[in-house]
Amino acid sequence: MPDKQEPGPDEGELVNLSQLAAELGVTRQWLHTLRTTDPAFPQSRRKPGSTREFWDLGEARTYYKARELRQGERTDLKAKE
Repeated sequence: MPDKQEPGPDEGELVNLSQLAAELGVTRQWLHTLRTTDPAFPQSRRKPGSTREFWDLGEARTYYKARELRQGERTDLKAKE
């Protein structure tokens, strides 16, 4: 059985979290962090009667490209207490 759901008339290509991470070139853990902390992360979709979550690949790419990138904080320069 394929992992991808057939797109409906108003949906693009639907992928699971692992496939989405591979498409965006990031880890599943990073995507999980984004989806639980950023309210702008695209909503998941589910097949009727299923608990598996899928995301529209086009929506996810648009969201990821539009995100504001921030530099990480250097902890090695902080004064130690």
